[in-house]
Amino acid sequence: MPREKAVRSVPSERNELEEQPVLRRLCGPDMANGNLYDNRRIVEKYLNHKLSKNGHAREFHRCRASSLDDQEEREKESARRVTLHMALREAGDELESLYRPELAEMVKGLRATSVGTEQPRFAAVADELFRDGVNWGRVVAFFEFGAMVCVQCAPDAERNACAENVARWMAEYLNGPLNGWIQENGGWDAFVELYTRKKDSVFSSSWPSLTTSVFSLAALGAVGLTIGAYLTQK
Repeated sequence: MPREKAVRSVPSERNELEEQPVLRRLCGPDMANGNLYDNRRIVEKYLNHKLSKNGHAREFHRCRASSLDDQEEREKESARRVTLHMALREAGDELESLYRPELAEMVKGLRATSVGTEQPRFAAVADELFRDGVNWGRVVAFFEFGAMVCVQCAPDAERNACAENVARWMAEYLNGPLNGWIQENGGWDAFVELYTRKKDSVFSSSWPSLTTSVFSLAALGAVGLTIGAYLTQK
């Protein structure tokens, strides 16, 4: 699937951002995009969850603010956002429990790439994942792949920079190649509704296991298709 240039979102509340220049500088122009959901924020929440699960505390520089700002942000966090974060976490955790060795093997190959080629290689993996089309299952696999890259960043001293880079690459991909499909298929609310409706059947079913010992790009696409069979009709 051809990659498109990432679309830079435009703040919808310019006055509020102008009154908070420090927050604007730290969080960047894509913090508020006029929609309920900010893809960069969704990515950061997901990566934070995965890093914390693996004993790596992480706070992204882009949206690091004072404790007062953090409290105000939490108060503004809507129930819909919280529900989305939880749905993504649960779906990703389930995928991880089934395919962690294969994901880890694939990430090792990404880490072995030459310096300066990490982003093109990451994008190539994403392109292969969505080569035969997009569905919510493959979107979850995309999140889990990015999280695994962050978790396996070595040495630890490089993990912060790695997490920042991966968060940016993922947000750019969501705002670019995947943005049209997400909007045309009901947005993130549609994922939450579909996941909630089919959650019981998904987790009570036996997902087919991979037959390959190495999680190649083709195998990654197969995982997306397997999950997609439960999560979407497309």
